[in-house]
Amino acid sequence: MAGGKLSPRQKMINMMYLVLTAMLALNVSKDILKALTKLNDSLTETISTVEAKNQDAYSAFVKAAAENPEKALEWKNKADQVQDISNQLFTYIANMKDTLVAVSGGVDEETGAPKALDAKSDPLNYLVAEQGPKKASELKAKIEAYRSQMIQLAGNDADIKANIESVFDTQDQKEGDKDVSWEQASFGEYPLGAIIPFLTDIQARVRNSESEVLSYLSAKIGEGDVTFTTVEPMVMAKTNYITQGDVYEAEVFLAAYDDTQEPTIVINGEELPVENIKNGKGLVRIPANSVGEQKWGGQITIKQIGKGDMNFTIPEQSFTVAPPSVVISPTKMNVLYRGVDNPIEIGVPGVDPSKIRVSGPGISGSNGSYMANVTGLKGKEVTISVSVEETDKDGKVSTRPAGSKQFRIKGLPPAVGTIYKRSEGLLSKSAVANATVEAGFEDFAFDLPLRVTSFEVAIPGSPPERINGNKMNSSAKTKIERLKPGSTVSIRNIKAVGPKGVKVSRVGNISIDVN
Repeated sequence: MAGGKLSPRQKMINMMYLVLTAMLALNVSKDILKALTKLNDSLTETISTVEAKNQDAYSAFVKAAAENPEKALEWKNKADQVQDISNQLFTYIANMKDTLVAVSGGVDEETGAPKALDAKSDPLNYLVAEQGPKKASELKAKIEAYRSQMIQLAGNDADIKANIESVFDTQDQKEGDKDVSWEQASFGEYPLGAIIPFLTDIQARVRNSESEVLSYLSAKIGEGDVTFTTVEPMVMAKTNYITQGDVYEAEVFLAAYDDTQEPTIVINGEELPVENIKNGKGLVRIPANSVGEQKWGGQITIKQIGKGDMNFTIPEQSFTVAPPSVVISPTKMNVLYRGVDNPIEIGVPGVDPSKIRVSGPGISGSNGSYMANVTGLKGKEVTISVSVEETDKDGKVSTRPAGSKQFRIKGLPPAVGTIYKRSEGLLSKSAVANATVEAGFEDFAFDLPLRVTSFEVAIPGSPPERINGNKMNSSAKTKIERLKPGSTVSIRNIKAVGPKGVKVSRVGNISIDVN
């Protein structure tokens, strides 16, 4: 009797009932019957308190359904069902109590109390005796039907289901080693003075369960609503940069909107047409008739249940109108080089770089910065295509072509071979013999460091010699040291590699005179 989501006071009353009925099993005294009468009065007082609370809830359902039928009527109708079945069971138990008093001797006209609170046989015959009407079994069936209906109306919510099954438990009970039916355990061997508060306790449970399910249904009216500490109008423009002759478009809406009703939106003193408002969002269209910064603002009005009209000011917004633009490109410079990563910047006026999609052989990157690696491509041309990702007002994502451009593919230009940063001139024999052979690009768009891997040296009086690495070997050094002043040393067929192992075979020759 003390289980479920009952108030502390209700739990205490139920515990008192258990104690008093246990004492009744030993002895029935006038004091105990008097205490049971007081207990019944306390339960009745509790019922009155819960009934007042439930009535407030029903009134709230009526008001919500009147203000917004689409949102609240379904739950108001369910609340009406809760009220109906709860009242039926409550009234049935009230009539049962009146009948029990009547069959047990009636009511004392002076006190208004039952004459025979200690009566046992008459209540027993009425409720559980084999030859009697077995009203306890009938009550059990009604409680079980009520329990099932209430759980269904609560959408089989796990917490509510567990609580209702607990407070309306009609299973057999254990008394020692023997199973005893709910009817016998609840009403057998008890006098009228104990049975009346037990039935009143069931009535209290009916009202408490009624209250619990009503709270669940009330929450369903606002289910899915987002609670904000601050409600703020929002503006969503496709772009804040448009060209003259185009149309600026933006959606204006509250961060949390009610799709069962549309707000009233006023922009620059003029109310938006109904067809421009959908799902709480208004479509603002301002023709771009003049160049420069344009400003606008307004107000959104929305009806709130229980709050009436609520107004929200749209902060001042601005957008820039620019004259039509033109792009001029040196078409002969549209070149991509093999052997290097060619950086490319791609942008579409008025479009967020993250919405730009670039495609083409060897293209990688995002957000406006891309790389083109055409080293492995055959042919002399490649096409790079650009599209823009767009999301419409219904949330559907699509792409539209924004243009494409063709690029020529070229190999790396010849590099320049040097020692001491010189390709020709006069140096000492010792300087030439100990020089490091280098290679590099002059006046090239890419900063591409190269490393010499081999070269051929031609020394007068000796056949050309192939040397691996970037320095003279001992044999070449000895030959250079023996040269006569004015002799010319030629370094040719220079091979080099760049970053990522790119091979460079076209490297200019070096010609140095020794002194």
